[in-house]
Amino acid sequence: MKTYYLPLLSIFLLSHSQILAQDSSNKDNTFDMSLQIRPRTEYRNGAYTPLNQGEQNAFLTHNRTRLSMNYSNKDLLKVKFSVQNINIWGQANQVQIVDPTGGMSIYEAYADLKLSENLRTKVGRQAIVLDDERIFGGLDWHPAGRSHDALAIEWNKNNTNIITYAAFNQNYKNNKLNINNPIGQFFTPTDAQPYQHLQLIHFKHQLSKTSYFSILLNNLGYRNDLLPDSKTHNLQTFGMNYFGKKNAWNGHFSSYYQMGKNAQGTKKSAYLLSGSLGYQVAKPLNISIGADYLSGDDTNKTDNISNSFDPLYGTHHKFYGFMDYFYVGNAHKNVGLLDTHVKLSAKVSPSLNLGLNTHLFYSGTNIYNNDKKLSSYLGNEWDFTFGYNVMPNVSVVGGYSFFLNTEPLRFLKNKNTANSYQDWFWVSLNVNPQILKAKF
Repeated sequence: MKTYYLPLLSIFLLSHSQILAQDSSNKDNTFDMSLQIRPRTEYRNGAYTPLNQGEQNAFLTHNRTRLSMNYSNKDLLKVKFSVQNINIWGQANQVQIVDPTGGMSIYEAYADLKLSENLRTKVGRQAIVLDDERIFGGLDWHPAGRSHDALAIEWNKNNTNIITYAAFNQNYKNNKLNINNPIGQFFTPTDAQPYQHLQLIHFKHQLSKTSYFSILLNNLGYRNDLLPDSKTHNLQTFGMNYFGKKNAWNGHFSSYYQMGKNAQGTKKSAYLLSGSLGYQVAKPLNISIGADYLSGDDTNKTDNISNSFDPLYGTHHKFYGFMDYFYVGNAHKNVGLLDTHVKLSAKVSPSLNLGLNTHLFYSGTNIYNNDKKLSSYLGNEWDFTFGYNVMPNVSVVGGYSFFLNTEPLRFLKNKNTANSYQDWFWVSLNVNPQILKAKF
């Protein structure tokens, strides 16, 4: 993408904003533009995985710069375009003619059309965010976020919502082909979407203003045409959720089952169970207890069926500890996970929020080091967080976490000389103003 188009577009829109905003009564078209600048500084002394003795910790600042534009014509047509630059401070030259990091990308670009009173369709690059983001999420914690190239059809009536997604992906660039390729099909997950095709149905029924029930049915087709014997392997995930709140109490329960074959062609039979119960102790203080169980495989497993549950494209940072030891692009030998947790949050003032989460982690199945059976206890994590609203559209958030790991975890992570205490500190500035809104 030619990055100099963006400032030219911004200057044009800003220069015409007053004209567009004049006499907004009886205007059918709406346009708004927002900007997000979100640098985050991190001290990583064992984030993601323990550091062995002698390994150096990391200190860095990375940044998201995202420009989002929304257009709508009544309720008939909605268009969104969101472009972003993701970088680590210092990667780009002082005199930057082009972006050498490849950090420019399109986060979302879709058209949303009203087909009838209760039916809409959305086509293009879009985030898929369902329920609490356990299986499909927008991954806002990550600087780049997560989005899919898909077609969505959504039906709404009364208290019921049904949305379907479908996608069929190709990746010609790895076969030295391009958009004008006249014949054949080619897909590899290398530097591309991880699946070739997706079919998804999500049913949601609102039981009351504060509670709902949902069902998810999903099929993913995996393929890699770089392999000599390329075949498509289909993985199915089925699940249901309940989220509810009544007076000072709130809770949720989720269950999922996976079958079919994973991307490697191995048969799958796995499940996830999750539940929590929360209570508002006082107006500023909330407490919740809960547990998540994801099935796994013994480390000395010999059969050809995988019992390791894959939480797919959820926002895993939200669930399994903020230090991201599990299900965030780093393996723990597919042993699954039992995560029991207690979470506290307090709104100290209108501008200040504090949080404290603690997790006890266990493997979901047996761990063997050769013939020696190890304990299933993996460790204990503590996450302290804060959020402070400096002014409208500007906030500062941050936190400190530490992980007390065990020998079994170090074995699973291949970090046998790591210290038992690992920690991580982060602080982030989030500037997110709406810079233009007009009716015309």
